[in-house]
Amino acid sequence: MEIILYFITGVIGAVLPYFLTRRLGLDAVKASALPSLIVGIIFYSFPDILSSSFHENIPFLFFGTSFVGMVNKKILHTYVEVSFAGIIFTILYLNASSFFNGFGGALGTAACISVLTIFGIKKIKTLLRFLSIQRKN
Repeated sequence: MEIILYFITGVIGAVLPYFLTRRLGLDAVKASALPSLIVGIIFYSFPDILSSSFHENIPFLFFGTSFVGMVNKKILHTYVEVSFAGIIFTILYLNASSFFNGFGGALGTAACISVLTIFGIKKIKTLLRFLSIQRKN
């Protein structure tokens, strides 16, 4: 059950800033910072809402996935793509966050890897489509 909550947080944390940027016209930094601030204040003000594991991880997870939501719409075009990047970030955060020590911002590095993964998958799909067309000719 707690893994599901982490993934839901990851998707919401990525999609919400993307939505605020695209629909409400906020710049990417404000769209990332505002929801992260609200989540941080809620978890700081009410430390007994969830278990200590959630209390420690959810604000960081939300803040990190908000970096994913700062992506330019030319890179990730749809909410589904941003959601998948948020899921990849959550997987990285839960399994490999200790490997990013010394890389500057671990959350930013994981967000970059998440976005580049989805962007790379899109480019590979385009390449495969192009190669299949070339074979037919």
